[in-house]
Amino acid sequence: NARLMLIAALTCLTACVPQSSEDPPVLTERSAVEPYPSGSLHPGQVALDLPVLSAGLHLPEGFEAQIVHEVGWESRELFIRRDGDLFVSLSGKRDGAHILGLRDTDGDHVIDETTEFFEVITPREQKVPRIHIAYHDDNLYAVTNEQVIRMPLPPGALVPTGPEETVIASIPYQSSHRGRTITISPDGWLYVNIGGPSNACQTVSKTLHSPGMDPCPELDQHGGIWRWPADQLNQPREAGERYATGIRNSIAHTYDPVYDALFVGQMGRDRLDTLWPEHFTAQQNADLPGEEFFEVEQGGDYGWPYCYWDPFLNERVLAPEYGGDGEEVGRCADMARPALSFPAHWSPSSIAFYHGETLPERYHGGAFVVLKGSWNRAPLPQDGFVVAFVPFENGRPTGDWEVFADGFKGFDILYERSNAVYRPQSVAIHPDGSVYILDNNEGRTWRITYTGMPAPARTVSADLSSDRELITEASMGPGQEIYLQYCATCHMAEGGGVPGEFPPLVGTDWVSGDKGRLIRAVLHGMDGPVEIAGEMYDEIMPGHGFLDDDDMAVLLTYIRAEFGDTNDPILEAEVTLVRNGDPRELPWPAQELETRTGIPGKP
Repeated sequence: NARLMLIAALTCLTACVPQSSEDPPVLTERSAVEPYPSGSLHPGQVALDLPVLSAGLHLPEGFEAQIVHEVGWESRELFIRRDGDLFVSLSGKRDGAHILGLRDTDGDHVIDETTEFFEVITPREQKVPRIHIAYHDDNLYAVTNEQVIRMPLPPGALVPTGPEETVIASIPYQSSHRGRTITISPDGWLYVNIGGPSNACQTVSKTLHSPGMDPCPELDQHGGIWRWPADQLNQPREAGERYATGIRNSIAHTYDPVYDALFVGQMGRDRLDTLWPEHFTAQQNADLPGEEFFEVEQGGDYGWPYCYWDPFLNERVLAPEYGGDGEEVGRCADMARPALSFPAHWSPSSIAFYHGETLPERYHGGAFVVLKGSWNRAPLPQDGFVVAFVPFENGRPTGDWEVFADGFKGFDILYERSNAVYRPQSVAIHPDGSVYILDNNEGRTWRITYTGMPAPARTVSADLSSDRELITEASMGPGQEIYLQYCATCHMAEGGGVPGEFPPLVGTDWVSGDKGRLIRAVLHGMDGPVEIAGEMYDEIMPGHGFLDDDDMAVLLTYIRAEFGDTNDPILEAEVTLVRNGDPRELPWPAQELETRTGIPGKP
């Protein structure tokens, strides 16, 4: 639909463009949406109609969903023990209990008994932990920002029956990709995903044309899979064995005992167009790179940060930070290939293999993969927010995949991730053969079963067609246009930010307070950690010094009026005074910038 593409181009243009002495891309060029050969389906995707609307989800015919529980809190991972009890870990809490034990006591599959345990106190300088869990030898394992802990939890117990013990004592904290999934093989190896702390190991992170470090020092302790013995206590970080490298971040991560193999879904890199606009358009950035699904081979190198997977070329190609132009393969020719890929930025977050008997035979031996949804596919709408199914034959993926469950986001077209009603986060298989799906936003859990009954008529509420009902084809003021061009992808068009990643602008003193501090933050950039609206943020905010003083003043005046509820404008002369009177090449440390107020030369 041409009108929707125009709206998307105007409202979700590329953002967070870093400071550079070079001229930025021209606005009219950056708003162009060029055709790219992705078509309506991603390579390998099989089109399926999902005719059933059950408990809010669209499912294949013959399936139905039931809501079994809702935590009412941001949730991270679901584990189902062999006795049918459920355990849910949380990811939106700073302090307090972070794991829930859930039980159905009367056989209707609805949870009616709840316990909580695993107390965590998060240091103020760290972001809230994203707790992941695994189970082995009647022990529940949990990973925090810096440690792996185990606690005895035999069948029948909803809370640990003994004290917590430290298995891995010191995994270095990092703010980016801090969620470390864990899985344990039957022979007792504990596998830990330690994601890369950057986008592409640039010399200056998130900066236009900054080259990649070569070799990348981040690979020494990040960007791969490490393993430790699961039955040994107080093991240091250094005792871990690097099992595989070149994996940017594999939140979707499981060891399947039937196939006796470790499988991951890798989250690919971002910012191809904003960092290398001479090689990539905004459309290509929305389509590249593919999110990868593969079996991890011991000693394997899967390319990050030097390479990324292009599903349209069916090649692993050289990253622009290392001299690539979007087509050159170079050093990537000998690196491992994925079994298949999903669309860019769809964020694989969980994998569960189906070895039950109650679903149709075509599902036996295959994998359910949660794709929790994008936030950075501008100028296209955000996408993903589905659970996919990957069929296997003879122990290997066929190379195809299909959408199994949809409808989580609540809109047919979604432009801002924060507007999604639900985000699928974790999938698990119950001992009775049903499929359970956990939502990230509110901790809702669905139980999906196969009944074989004919599908009822599918209906979709007309008022949920799009989350951008206020966007019109009317012309925008210059401040809004600049904001949507350079800021909205990170801070969102309505200023709400991305929880845990990019701070909100609405109602913060950074926006409505001292004008000199705000000018410096946007002109030069800022490097965390910083606490905003009660949450810690530690990502680098690149500077926008490439904007001239007039455009900067117009942008900041719009931000203050729209998100700070203040009519006190920022003048071009004030931007000039800060630029000339307090020059800076690199982003400000947040703690220093917090106290760096006032405008030089202005009383």
